[in-house]
Amino acid sequence: MSEEFRPIKFIAPEPDQALRAAFLATTYGPVWHRFHLGTELQRRPEDEHVEELGPDWAVGLRSWVIVTAWNPHGQPQEEWANAEAHQRLLARVSRAGLVPTLAQNGDGQWRETALILPGANLRDGIRLGREFAQAAVLYGVGRRVALVWLGADRRKVSRGGVDRRSGDRCRVERYWVQDVNAENGTR
Repeated sequence: MSEEFRPIKFIAPEPDQALRAAFLATTYGPVWHRFHLGTELQRRPEDEHVEELGPDWAVGLRSWVIVTAWNPHGQPQEEWANAEAHQRLLARVSRAGLVPTLAQNGDGQWRETALILPGANLRDGIRLGREFAQAAVLYGVGRRVALVWLGADRRKVSRGGVDRRSGDRCRVERYWVQDVNAENGTR
C-alpha cells in the first residue's frame, strides 16, 4: 500500500521578535503565584518529582491553559474594549463548562486580565486564543509550559493545532514554569 507524499507546513511562521521578547519577559498567573517562562527546571530539595508538580494553583490538574481576550493581535485597545472582550471570553468559557481562575499577564502598560482554565486541553486553548484574535496562549502540564503561537484566524482546528483549511500548524516553544518568588529564595 503506497501513500502519496504530501508536504505539510509543519510549523507556523516565526512570530514577530519584539512580541516574542515581550512574551518571554512577562510574568503570568494569579496575583498570589506569579511565574515566568524559563529554559531550565527549578529544582528545590523538598520536591521529589518537581517536573510533575505544577504551580500551587495547578496541583492535581491534568493540564491548564492561560488565555486572555485583551489587546487582540498584540495591538493596544481602549480599556472599555478590553473589558468587553474579557466578558465575552468569560461567557464563552462558561458555555464550554470550564471554571476559570482570574490571572494577570504582564505588568505596567501591558498588564492584561487573563483566565487560567484548569483541566483545559491544548485544543481548547488554541480555539479560544484564535477566537479572541490572540497572538499566543500558554498550555501547561505540571511545571512544563508551552508558549503556543497562533494564527489570527477563527477557523476550526483539528488535533495537534492544525488548521483544517490551510494545513498551518501552531508554533510551539517549550519552557518550564519559573516561580518569580523562588528566584528570591521565597515561594
